[in-house]
Amino acid sequence: MRLPSLRTAARLSMSFIAGRASSLLLVFSLCLPLAAHAVGALTLAEALRIATQESPLLSAQRSAIAAAGEMAVAAGELPDPKLRLGLDNLPVDGADRYSLTRDFMTMRKIGVMQEFPRAEKREIRSRRAGHELAREQAALADVRAALRRDVALSWMERYFAERMSRIVDGQYAEAELQLQAMQSGLRAGKTQPADLLALQVGLQSLLDRRAEFEKQAARAKALLSRWLGEAAAWPLAQLSAAPVPGRQHELAQHVSQHPHLQTLERQVEIAQSDAALAKAATQPDWGLEVAYAQRGPQYSNMLSVQVSIDLPLFQARRQDRGIAAKLAQVEQARAMKEDSQRQHLAEANAAWAEWDAATARLKRFDDALLPLAHERALLALAAYRGGQGSLASTLEARRAEIELRLQQLQLAAEQGRAYAQLLYFLPEENLK
Repeated sequence: MRLPSLRTAARLSMSFIAGRASSLLLVFSLCLPLAAHAVGALTLAEALRIATQESPLLSAQRSAIAAAGEMAVAAGELPDPKLRLGLDNLPVDGADRYSLTRDFMTMRKIGVMQEFPRAEKREIRSRRAGHELAREQAALADVRAALRRDVALSWMERYFAERMSRIVDGQYAEAELQLQAMQSGLRAGKTQPADLLALQVGLQSLLDRRAEFEKQAARAKALLSRWLGEAAAWPLAQLSAAPVPGRQHELAQHVSQHPHLQTLERQVEIAQSDAALAKAATQPDWGLEVAYAQRGPQYSNMLSVQVSIDLPLFQARRQDRGIAAKLAQVEQARAMKEDSQRQHLAEANAAWAEWDAATARLKRFDDALLPLAHERALLALAAYRGGQGSLASTLEARRAEIELRLQQLQLAAEQGRAYAQLLYFLPEENLK
């Protein structure tokens, strides 16, 4: 039995060395990625760049801006004139029926009519169109921020799911070593069959755990393909640790200038313009029509001029009702903006709190938990080599260290998700 134990110890030592080397590569990050360490590796910055360059959503919003810009030019113009063609006083019976020339009252008429809305109304319409253009421009920035957040969330989910799967592989390898030791102990009568069965159940649980992480990685890769296309299949690059730029007390200021809130502010201005138009509707517009009428050759031709004026009667049942409705819509738009601002600030503070808590906990893992767990595993290994400890306790210490590394990676994933949320709330230039 001594020879198998020595081989197992040798394999265990190599496992320690490999585990220590792999831990040096697990640098948990959550701000900005470094350049790819391998050809074709996809950094977070590159994923964000590809998404913002190729997104159909951004292209659609740019088209909306172009449309609003065109409408803003036309909004303040006079309505098109109208061409009027007519036939007046055509006889339908008697000797002159259906004749266009024999009856002196029959006239073939052509004219032009132009409506003249009040200058105040045209100015308000032009201002409203300008607010619509500004709203679409703010919406473009909002769509861009949401796109960056969604891409970063999917990138982070895939990144950490793949690395958790590797940690589980390490746990599985340690459990297999422990299984070999137990099988040797079982043959020597030092291990209970129930303990061996419990370990075998644990191995199957690890396989299921790895399958779950692989599913998460595959799901994230599928989501990334929406924004990145073929680049979503590239291997992911390593991340580097860096703090989120800015301070938490500046968050409220950033949130108040968020593009989504700017969109809602423009909506308030549009509603105010609609209310101003409703008030201006109490003042009448007017129109002018000039017509030329031709009669038979023996009669004189005619020129006519007509002026039309709106009569806003029954204001209490029409215009006043419209004004009240538009003013209510202004209050609705203001309330929606206020609610969205509160929601944004709450979500931003929550994301920052998650980031801050995960950062503090990760520091505790780096400074205390992982060094202590590693020291415990080394001491257990030394005791086993000196014949003062059991192989099972040595493997258990190593398994506990690997489990802590998995917890550390899960914390880093929480930090990554919080960072992705902050991509939406903080200005893009603050996160470069």
